[in-house]
Amino acid sequence: MRRKTTLTLTLLLTLATLSGCAYRYYLGMHGPSIRNTPETHDETLRDDGQCLKCHQPGQSDEAPATTHPGFKGCLNCHQDPKK
Repeated sequence: MRRKTTLTLTLLLTLATLSGCAYRYYLGMHGPSIRNTPETHDETLRDDGQCLKCHQPGQSDEAPATTHPGFKGCLNCHQDPKK
């Protein structure tokens, strides 16, 4: 019985760790850097509001909508060096 409980807790912890946006970023599995599209993004991009003008769900047909529109810190995760 103890083995089953340990396995269940391990699986739950693994799912919680790998499913969150921040965790995926730190593990190198996060979405693309804005630097992958220099023709669209330049050095004038400074805050989340600028990101969400295009990436807020329903705002633009050309830009992919963010899956986490309420999260603050777009540039913290997406302004990393090109991968």
